[in-house]
Amino acid sequence: QAHLYLEGSDQHRGWFHSSLLLSLAGNGAAPFQTVLTHGFVVNDAGEKEAKSRGSKSATLWVNDFGADVLRLWVASQDYRGDMVLSEARMLKVAETYRLLRNTLRYQLANLYDFDPARHAVPDAHLTPLDRWVLAEFARLEAEVARAYDRCEFHLVYQKLSQFAAVELSAVYHDVVKDRLYTDPAGAPRRRATQTALHRMATRLCQMLAPLLAFTADEAWDFLPGRPAESVHLTVWQPQPFAWSEAEAATWKNLFALREAVLVELEKARQAKLIGKALEAAVRLGGRDPRLTALAPADYPVLAELLNVSALEIHPDPAAAEDLRIEVTHAPGQKCARCWHWEPDVGDQAAHPALCGRCVAAVAAGSGTPERA
Repeated sequence: QAHLYLEGSDQHRGWFHSSLLLSLAGNGAAPFQTVLTHGFVVNDAGEKEAKSRGSKSATLWVNDFGADVLRLWVASQDYRGDMVLSEARMLKVAETYRLLRNTLRYQLANLYDFDPARHAVPDAHLTPLDRWVLAEFARLEAEVARAYDRCEFHLVYQKLSQFAAVELSAVYHDVVKDRLYTDPAGAPRRRATQTALHRMATRLCQMLAPLLAFTADEAWDFLPGRPAESVHLTVWQPQPFAWSEAEAATWKNLFALREAVLVELEKARQAKLIGKALEAAVRLGGRDPRLTALAPADYPVLAELLNVSALEIHPDPAAAEDLRIEVTHAPGQKCARCWHWEPDVGDQAAHPALCGRCVAAVAAGSGTPERA
């Protein structure tokens, strides 16, 4: 008995049907455990792609876009219906391919000095931001595994690309640049972030391997401490992450506050009060339960999430306003290394363009005194 029968939808009354009848008559059982049928490849006009009609061959598609982009297009389609193939659709998939490739490049580039055997940080000692992204990543792994089990490859494509664009590119990768680029090399929060990046890069390669066979293996070659010579020689098992309800509630509040503050930051930008968010100082107050629920330990997390130079939080359950948001230009001068606006820039004569934090980092031998 076959595990899977795979053919086009025209075989419902053809091979699938005839083999079923013969097997039932001869063996008393179906000849397959599962049947997967797919539609036809059609053009924008809904016409079936065929050599006899002068359709572009698979070889030409590979020559123009590469094998992995063509594979990714196949995965992106819901094969239960007809699949539209066109230059415009391939270009869109190629953009998603670049997003996924650049995601891996960013992560691997920031692991150049990371040895997982020596530098990995236990989960309990990770920063709140790293714990958040790994909890989201564990949820992603579970969803992708379910989609693979059901042969719903278009959902794998959607979930991986959305995670790369939203949770990683728009939030995590953007926020952690400061700690990766400006903290001392062995700083605890930098090593914590590298631990998270290493874990995600490893499993992203494994999740992408069935879709991007060449790209995943190429990225795997640059992974520190890789457990096998090729990603295709590994077994991917989704890993859960211990994440409490209290942590989840805190991060729900943090992101809700972030969304509210981002609106005011944009207004300040339009009014020419600030340019980038790092030029801003934000003051929050009021009786908003999302604000009053935060612990003082959460304040630096929100400041990092907002990517502002200064943040003051003054919750007041008796205040008349629910949430008060004030945006001003941050005091001090711009640090040439971290780009934060700090009052102590220039306090050290040896480094007149640096803030105190960067002076300490340079003294610890973290790298160049100015940010490229």
